[in-house]
Amino acid sequence: MTRQEERLIRSRLRRSWAPFFGRFGRFTPIQVLTIPKILDGYNVAVAAPTASGKTEAVVAPVAERYVSERRQGVAILYVVPTRALANDTHARVAGPLGEMGISVALKHGDRPMLPSQLPECLITTPESLDSLLCRRPRAFEQLQVVIVDEIHLLDSTYRGDQLRVLLRRLERLATSPPSVHLLSATLSQPADTASRYASTFELVRAGEPRKMVYHLLNSHQEVHSLARAQGWRKLLCFCNLRESVEQIASELARVWHPYPVVAHHGSLSRQLREEAETLMKEADVAVCVATSTLEVGIDIGDIDLVVLAEVPWSITALLQRIGRGNRRHGTVQVAALCASPDERSVLEAMFEAAATGELPVQAYEPDLSVVVQQALSCIYQHPAGLAQEELIDLVSPLCSGYEATLILSNLERRGWVEQARGLWCPSQKLMEAGEAGRIHSNIPDQSEYRVIDVDSGKEIGAVHGVFDEVFVLGRATWSVVSVSRGVIRVRRFGGKASPAVFRRHGPVGAFFPLLPSELKDRYATAGAHGLGR
Repeated sequence: MTRQEERLIRSRLRRSWAPFFGRFGRFTPIQVLTIPKILDGYNVAVAAPTASGKTEAVVAPVAERYVSERRQGVAILYVVPTRALANDTHARVAGPLGEMGISVALKHGDRPMLPSQLPECLITTPESLDSLLCRRPRAFEQLQVVIVDEIHLLDSTYRGDQLRVLLRRLERLATSPPSVHLLSATLSQPADTASRYASTFELVRAGEPRKMVYHLLNSHQEVHSLARAQGWRKLLCFCNLRESVEQIASELARVWHPYPVVAHHGSLSRQLREEAETLMKEADVAVCVATSTLEVGIDIGDIDLVVLAEVPWSITALLQRIGRGNRRHGTVQVAALCASPDERSVLEAMFEAAATGELPVQAYEPDLSVVVQQALSCIYQHPAGLAQEELIDLVSPLCSGYEATLILSNLERRGWVEQARGLWCPSQKLMEAGEAGRIHSNIPDQSEYRVIDVDSGKEIGAVHGVFDEVFVLGRATWSVVSVSRGVIRVRRFGGKASPAVFRRHGPVGAFFPLLPSELKDRYATAGAHGLGR
């Protein structure tokens, strides 16, 4: 791009240039391609490597358009897959948007409350959006734009299917159809994915994956020796399971003594997760052991070495994890631990595939259990009743009219919904579940125990299912003092123990048990979790 062309784009960002790009002085390639399309009113699906400036490429022109068409209520909705990414996005855009006079707020499981005056830009997760849509639908009457970040983590899952229906519900509430912009670093078929969330869009791609150097090693001690020899000071170590995080973090604490080693996963309290993120930003030498909670673009400072303690679930997960390394440089350093010759072969094949940039194609199949959840959510949102035709149209991206009718009839038989005046209405059972907030999430197995330190009063995190008298959580060993009403009170313990058991996400949504039997047969081999009755 010539300087003249860049100046032309800059001239169109009269209010947003300084807040978003002033400190950089110029645009990245993805910003050059994306900004004019959004300013011209197109929906975009942005596919570009991590650390390429995708967020600013979308938010700046959206804000530029908004300040010239300002309305009351939530105008910009920013949807992310994790609470940690929501926090990081807020930290990243609240300052520039604030300079433009645009208010920003967060809403997710850790931050459920909204200010009395609705923000103009709301950053949230699909589940919190579902809850807010039911309780304050008029908040979205002036909605102008929906931005979905890290769409690859939602698409082809029950959470992505939920978002597809939520977008249709938002479209019906807004005075005019909102624009939809999608962002991702790792999409195998970006056009197919985008078509599930936006009827029209411009596909924008730019940038080459950064160069990767990988080391296949046999132990954490070898990783330590490599890092010290190379002068690498910040390490991010990925595991597949929360139990593995706890176990490996304890092991690394001995290997890296006296330097700090912290754990980060979804069952730790918000305070512990944020303390870990802050330590990684501020410490001179530190190691963080994490699950996928740190796969997405959370700023924890520059990482010298990404460590794969376990073979990633997929090549997409591999790319996402190594994308967290050396974000300010052109080469990513990766160390992968091999527990056997077979694992070494698998990892070599995955690294070779990742180097080509070609991702495996995944077939898409809607999760019908989400139709159950969205039917309950929609009917709860309309206590006076909802016409069957309207309901079937809302869930039509996921199922046929015949399948939707079967699901509604089954929900009626099981006492969740009723028919009155030709409309589907919520039963008392549904109203009680809605008031308790139990109908907004498709993530199975929500029941957990909160873990509280009796000496400090500090919440440590959450565990699921059966637990031992002594267990490891948050890189510390705890002894159970008492258990009552979903709360485990604990005290520090000096000995060794095994990690606690954490919640697993199943292959089908939480409302699978409420599907009619003829539709359940499609998932004969899948697990069933959730409400049950």
